[in-house]
Amino acid sequence: MAIEVHNEEASTSGADKAAAVLEVIFVRFVIYGLLALWLVQLMCGTPTPNPFPIEAAYTVGALWFVVPFVLIYGLRRNAQEYGLSTQSSRQSIDLALSAFPYMILAENAVMMLLITIGWSYLEPQGALVLTASFTLALLLIVRMVSRKYSSFHDIQIPDNKHSSNVLVILLLLCLPIGLGIVPGKLSLLLVSTVVWQFVISGFGEEVFFRGYIQSRLNAAFGRPYEWKGIRFGAGLFMTAALFGITHMLNTANIWLGDFNLAWWWGTFTFVGGLLLGLLREKTGSVLAPATLHGLEAVGEGLALLF
Repeated sequence: MAIEVHNEEASTSGADKAAAVLEVIFVRFVIYGLLALWLVQLMCGTPTPNPFPIEAAYTVGALWFVVPFVLIYGLRRNAQEYGLSTQSSRQSIDLALSAFPYMILAENAVMMLLITIGWSYLEPQGALVLTASFTLALLLIVRMVSRKYSSFHDIQIPDNKHSSNVLVILLLLCLPIGLGIVPGKLSLLLVSTVVWQFVISGFGEEVFFRGYIQSRLNAAFGRPYEWKGIRFGAGLFMTAALFGITHMLNTANIWLGDFNLAWWWGTFTFVGGLLLGLLREKTGSVLAPATLHGLEAVGEGLALLF
């Protein structure tokens, strides 16, 4: 459990660090927030449509990709330094699949248990149970990564293994949809949930948080710490905090004066953000955390059936 500290020469000043923090906060809560409101108003004639049209949801969800792409490619920043790289993609996908069983047990299995006993993840008891299960999953996954993927970039994934990994992902994503056909429960909501969770929630949020935000903070604060072969810095914790706050805001709209935050939602999502951030640091890419995050679609889809 020991964390090593590496001596790094300070490459940025205190003012540069403050500028990086202010930049990512401004981008997340001002630029993204106001763009989302404007798009919903433009498409629906009101910023608070009820019900919320699916096309508006996907349009707003696309901002998770658009905003960081503009800031990275538009400002000619090094995309690879921001985790937007296909380098070691085979290893990243293999790692995500190896971590998946831990996450589906920590999240979906525990969530089903909470539903059975009548506890909500928005309330203290349920949130703390999920936080504990996420913490256990983090420890087990990091332990697995340190043993199985210690020399991550040197691991050779043959063509047949990579093809089978991709096929497994596709089959997992199709599982809820296929099961929905049999009892006649297939619906637009089910298909949309799987697509949304994998593409928007999984890849979109990871490009934004672990790609743009964490990398921007890493550039300012460095990565002087090492735990089980994973180098990281203060950016890991700040990004996880912003990730948790974002989920707390799911029940609020600060720009419209609604401050009804889901405080407890931020607990286990903070730990989840730490896990996804550690995978981004280990692999140098957002692909592994995006794939693992996106595979939440399997559990979310199955939850609609049972």
